[in-house]
Amino acid sequence: MKKIMPKDIERSAIRKLTLHIVPLMILLYFLAFLDRNNMAYAAKALEDNLGLTASAFGFASGIFFIGYFLFEIPSNAGTIKFGPRIWFARILISWGIFATLLGFVRTPLELYICRFMLGVCEAGFFPSVVYYFTVFFPEKYRTKILGMFIIVQPLSNAVGSPISGFILNIQHDWFGFAPWQLLFILEGLPPIVIGLLIPFLIKNSPKDVGYLNVEEKAWLMSNAGRSKSGSKITLGDFLKGIKNKKYLLYALLNFGMVCGIYGFGTWLPSIISAISGGDIFRVSLLALIPYGLAALLVYPWSLWASKTKKLGVFAGLSMVIAAIGLMGAVTFFKYDPFVALSFLCIAAIGIYTAVPPFLSMPANISTGAAAAAGLAVVSCIGNIGGFVAPYAVGVLNDLTGSSAPGLFFLASCLLATGLICIFYCAKQREGVINS
Repeated sequence: MKKIMPKDIERSAIRKLTLHIVPLMILLYFLAFLDRNNMAYAAKALEDNLGLTASAFGFASGIFFIGYFLFEIPSNAGTIKFGPRIWFARILISWGIFATLLGFVRTPLELYICRFMLGVCEAGFFPSVVYYFTVFFPEKYRTKILGMFIIVQPLSNAVGSPISGFILNIQHDWFGFAPWQLLFILEGLPPIVIGLLIPFLIKNSPKDVGYLNVEEKAWLMSNAGRSKSGSKITLGDFLKGIKNKKYLLYALLNFGMVCGIYGFGTWLPSIISAISGGDIFRVSLLALIPYGLAALLVYPWSLWASKTKKLGVFAGLSMVIAAIGLMGAVTFFKYDPFVALSFLCIAAIGIYTAVPPFLSMPANISTGAAAAAGLAVVSCIGNIGGFVAPYAVGVLNDLTGSSAPGLFFLASCLLATGLICIFYCAKQREGVINS
């Protein structure tokens, strides 16, 4: 009988996990981004029906992240206490309910409440998924897996933009609902359905997975393990992660990166509309271009970063490229729409390729509950940028009547964060900040 080598066991285990876990997590993250970003395409309809100003729209977009910020760490504690199977189901069902309720709002206050509650319900999802990857995948595979996962951010916009544009371009009401209401309802229902199924689709640990054999389970428990010592996760470990100062430093850097991601995502349709002067469907098709290009480049960039182990350099360089793209878009905004759109494509590529190498740095600090807590801190504080950026851009738009100051603000956040990553994080092994 042929002896099975450790490398064969490793290769087989990773292949099976990648095929079974990653596509499902990608689908869940796709739905999350679809529900949090579809409001960007309904901006004109919300302005007409609810009387929103640019500042009010930015506030409504950003208040999602206040709820997310307040409940992210408690939600991640829920992942540890109840396990991913149960907690993912809770997150999906509750966020789907409030995403659907957005289709029934009648006043700005109701819109603010639903967006806030959407953030509360979705809180903890992203770092919980990253933690879930640390449970199943050894460190050397995480940047690649995160790269596959992060593709969803631009991909959800690339796919979601024409879908949203098509729904919003419907010329008549369906079942008494206006197109903008249908947008929220139709895109809010799938998470509820999948949330009901998720306890039957995932397991909490490699040892519980039926498609792995005994050797593969043993190898994963030794190499991916729930903690470096192989001991059971406790809330005490979780609290240690919260107190780790390294995570706080990454959280502050994440703030700058998130400002770029959500400021860009919230206002891109409006900016393209101002450049092209087209209707919502044409705008949604044009928005597909920058997001589609970004989606194509995220994974190869992640692979390159993973092979060189220069995560800080790759993350920082991407952010600097994004800043250049935003500044270029501002420069050519009034003079050449095609060139301005080209620079927006560069900005999108830079913004989204920065995410996998950046998030791999804090993910490599520790494992188990400490990793879950630390990643929650990074995501929690970073996501304040998701409130600050859309609201700040909206206020600047109202004050100046132009998108240029807002784009310069986003570019400044990305440039500062990128340079810090290049000149500080890049000096450390795998970008992990020393104590």
